[in-house]
Amino acid sequence: MIILAVSDHIDPQVYSYSIKPRFEQVQCVIGAGDLDISYYEYIISCLNKPLYFVFGNHNLKNLSFYRPTSETYVNWHARKPSYGGFGSVCIDGSVVKDKKSGLIIAGLGGSRRYNRGEHQFTEIQMMLRIIKLIPRMAVHRLINGRWVDIFVTHAPPAGIHDREDPCHRGFGCFHWFMKAFKPRYLIHGHVHLYDLNAQRQTQFHKTTILNAYNHIAIDWEKGMKNNIYINNQAEQDFNRAKLHGWLESLRGIVNPQAAQLLAFHDIKTLLKPDREKYLGMKAVPIKAIVGSEDRYRDFSRHFFPRREHLRNRWMSIDRAYLTDIILPPIKLLKIGDLYFVRDGNHRVSVALAQGVVTIDAEVIELTSDLHISAGADREEILTAVLAWERSNVVEQTNLGSILPVENIAFTTPGRWHELLNHIEGHKYYLSLERSYEVQFPEAARSWYDNLYSKITDIVRSENLLSRFPGRTEADLYIWIIKHWHSLKEKCGEEYPLDKAVSEYAESHGKKPKFQSMSWLKKLFSR
Repeated sequence: MIILAVSDHIDPQVYSYSIKPRFEQVQCVIGAGDLDISYYEYIISCLNKPLYFVFGNHNLKNLSFYRPTSETYVNWHARKPSYGGFGSVCIDGSVVKDKKSGLIIAGLGGSRRYNRGEHQFTEIQMMLRIIKLIPRMAVHRLINGRWVDIFVTHAPPAGIHDREDPCHRGFGCFHWFMKAFKPRYLIHGHVHLYDLNAQRQTQFHKTTILNAYNHIAIDWEKGMKNNIYINNQAEQDFNRAKLHGWLESLRGIVNPQAAQLLAFHDIKTLLKPDREKYLGMKAVPIKAIVGSEDRYRDFSRHFFPRREHLRNRWMSIDRAYLTDIILPPIKLLKIGDLYFVRDGNHRVSVALAQGVVTIDAEVIELTSDLHISAGADREEILTAVLAWERSNVVEQTNLGSILPVENIAFTTPGRWHELLNHIEGHKYYLSLERSYEVQFPEAARSWYDNLYSKITDIVRSENLLSRFPGRTEADLYIWIIKHWHSLKEKCGEEYPLDKAVSEYAESHGKKPKFQSMSWLKKLFSR
């Protein structure tokens, strides 16, 4: 028998068109509070299964419908559950037996008193409410041989899953209840879970305590582990995540950068970090994780799985998430505000698919002179690196006042420093010719007029950029100079520059599309 428990937050996995196939094996639903009655109505109408719930300390607008004298709530005697007219069964302050499953379910909603609000109780008041349940549980003890199977509360037991703030502290009297009446499960809500590693399940004597935030599915015979629902859910989760990965791959046809994870070694090559620092354990926002050290081809830009061989490992991590098995922290590399996965790619993928906001990670930071902000893709990083290199060279040499550097643009990093070496080399040979030490400004102007401008003029006149899509005149200048020097070493120092340019274009460039489709031109010219 599968039991679905919900609490505190409308879970998109439950409130969806796929609720019926996803939870078709569920036979009973438990509500642990702070949910609107309309949400319970939706679940009942889709699954057609009994739903038993308690009220929390929020969403109390229907409390008066089930409990008309809510002001004197503490003074009520134990009574039958209120079935009302919404389809769900309120067991707040009551004990019921589910006819089909035979489960005995007791319920006590509300939270610790923290601002004298409605449906809030002191420790003594909650103990009095427990005492009022005992007569009905004693009847079940005599008839069925057990006091209670499931104890549904909104607040957790004190010291188990609770928080230190007054609102989220648990009740100590629940400890006595579990020791005395030995329910198999205590299901509570109230404490929100935002982290994959947050604890959802705890064993106390013979009772398993479960936090039902969002939703959990319990196999009554097998517990939280090894149940059919968990396996089916993990398989559906992977199929859905892989579909998202496939859709991102389709979008990548138009913009490949938008569908790919960043490769750590690629970004490291661009930024050239020079120091490492161990930052220890951190809670890292998952949206800041943008790449991987070695698995960037296996996952899409948003860490959805792209390959079938990831299924078994991915599903095992998802089963651990669904059954609250605490996984070790992942390992991340940090550059700027960007994080890259060193170990734990599947855990990041599952966490993102499940809507987790932060994840525990062991972080090593690599520091660079250039700071990169979160959310930057490879093109933005490359643009930032090129701009930084250019400003660095211009600042060091005052080149901007000597040459029109705004007309010089590169598409690969490292070229500005290479260009600076060309000027220094030209300065050396110019000094040999003139028998005096040529200053840098004079050498830079001579280099620009006699080398760079001559090559770029030929590039423009021959329309060579059409053979090198996505490149610039400055890129071609660097490549042509290297090619020219290699030709001069083979053929002599007098090898003509224009011939070197033409030869480089023929051997390295691509023919324009209109030339490779000359048969089409002939067809239309007839």
